[in-house]
Amino acid sequence: MSAISKDEVALYDRQIRLWGMEAQTRLRSSSVCIMGITALSLETSKNLVLSGIGTLTLIDSHKITAQDLQVQYYFDQSHIGRPRDHVLAEQLQLLNPLVTIRVGKSDQELSGFDVVVHVDSYTKAQRVASACRSAQVNFVAAGALGLFGFVFVDCGDRHEYVETTSAESSTTCVAEYVSLSDSLAACVQESSTVRLRRKYPPLVFVFQALMAGMVDTENELEKLVKASLHNRSIPSDVVDHDIISRVAQSLGTEFVPCAAVVGGTLAQKVLKIITRKDMPINNWYTYDALKGDAITCTLKP
Repeated sequence: MSAISKDEVALYDRQIRLWGMEAQTRLRSSSVCIMGITALSLETSKNLVLSGIGTLTLIDSHKITAQDLQVQYYFDQSHIGRPRDHVLAEQLQLLNPLVTIRVGKSDQELSGFDVVVHVDSYTKAQRVASACRSAQVNFVAAGALGLFGFVFVDCGDRHEYVETTSAESSTTCVAEYVSLSDSLAACVQESSTVRLRRKYPPLVFVFQALMAGMVDTENELEKLVKASLHNRSIPSDVVDHDIISRVAQSLGTEFVPCAAVVGGTLAQKVLKIITRKDMPINNWYTYDALKGDAITCTLKP
């Protein structure tokens, strides 16, 4: 890793004081890919660029529409009809010229990245996650529907990180992660539904179910969730009808404040993976803006 310049030290002074020169050097040498441009990933990419990562690759060739202007604050009328990734790359470059920002392809080779963030179609997440596992690349999936959001992290079989134990000492730790497919198939058992709900937010099972298929209605979502729970011998009443109904009402929508919260959290997790300062979540995070709940849990076989 090459030394950080004086200009970079001046620019990133506050965060260098927070996590140190070694962590900032890791950031500067890192390469992150974001697949899918939404209100959530816009917030994440902005935060990553401002933090001083080395290279950011954006992948989303969909053309900007008038509807995008409602949730993407870097887009305006002049951008309608242009690819989302090209326009966002131009806007982000203005924030930090020291970061290399590129536009990738849908069939992008993933092995050269430190972290791949997938916020595209939920049903495509397993395919991308599998490719990252094979290439030994850290994988993060995330999404936001209306007032709800999630983050999933897979840092491979062995992820080393440094945990600060006091003002003057730290410890090197190791965390083991499981693949997305294994987590989606994980069976969880508790003595009662109440205990299950305390340990695992019902919302996590809803987002897991959405990765199995596309739905458009409340009835379709309920069937999908119940099938997912049944296949893993998890009591169906762990997810009540109310949460299914509220998520169904949010299908296909983005609420910028919620996306900003989840997107900011997602950026923090990516930074932890790269800098190896403290453990990233292992392995699910859900956010319910109605309740103000941000909950993490581990779903493993």
